[in-house]
Amino acid sequence: AAGMEAVGYYLLAYLFSNLAVFFVVVTAAEAIGSDALEGYAGLSKRSPFLAAAMFVGLLSLAGVPPLAGFAGKLLVLLATADSGQLWLVAVGAVNVAISLYYYLMVVKRMYLGAAATTAPIRVGPLTKLSISLLLLGIFLIGIVQEPFLRQIALAALPIR
Repeated sequence: AAGMEAVGYYLLAYLFSNLAVFFVVVTAAEAIGSDALEGYAGLSKRSPFLAAAMFVGLLSLAGVPPLAGFAGKLLVLLATADSGQLWLVAVGAVNVAISLYYYLMVVKRMYLGAAATTAPIRVGPLTKLSISLLLLGIFLIGIVQEPFLRQIALAALPIR
């Protein structure tokens, strides 16, 4: 039961985190003309909003507190430890560290890399609202877990 709730919560957390990052990638790719990693160099100067949204989304995906991804990973690792699979917890912890390194390399490129152009990236109001709501969800799910866990437990009752 704890494993099902942890996985449900993890999926919810990663839904918000991945959608936020995806929206930033799509918006930036349209403006840059490419989705190559090099295009994110200097993004913080061209669009501080997109860079900050990508930063929060990537930190959540990496599992940094107090974001949703942290709570999701913690619940999954705790449920795994409760089942006695400590070797799997160790593998998960190592993967968290590896992913954090790679995500921070993207952040480094966005904030410290030199942009090919200084032309600002225009973000439409609907896109900005969508990304903002996803970011709000990332923080809310990460900080206030109980109502979400309760709903996930109710949804998992028929499966048990």
